[in-house]
Amino acid sequence: MNLSANAQATLLLTSDFSRAAASEYKPLSNSEWGKFALWLKHQRISPAELLVPQPQEKLTGWSDPRISQERILGLLARGHSLALAVDKWQRAGLWILTRGDADYPVRLKNRLRTDAPPVSTPGCLL
Repeated sequence: MNLSANAQATLLLTSDFSRAAASEYKPLSNSEWGKFALWLKHQRISPAELLVPQPQEKLTGWSDPRISQERILGLLARGHSLALAVDKWQRAGLWILTRGDADYPVRLKNRLRTDAPPVSTPGCLL
């Protein structure tokens, strides 16, 4: 499974990878992701652009009491957990779609708009 950099960033920000590797930072909910993704879009920043050594520079201007920059940075720092989860999903035969992928269900996006799940596995939601 080759995940795009945008998909990787989306997964890092919105998904739990395992209970054993629970992070101190709670992944963004659907509505939180929708709000943050809309801000990124208005800033002309792709989620992939957050996968840099100093992502806080890209977050200049972001302010939300429920979605702190510290929380975003903590979630982005879980790359190792993401790699292990992707390997596990591959072995289980799962594939992942994110809201930015061309194959993501258009009807789901149109109906739920910014509340559409940021990540989906066909046949089951994460």
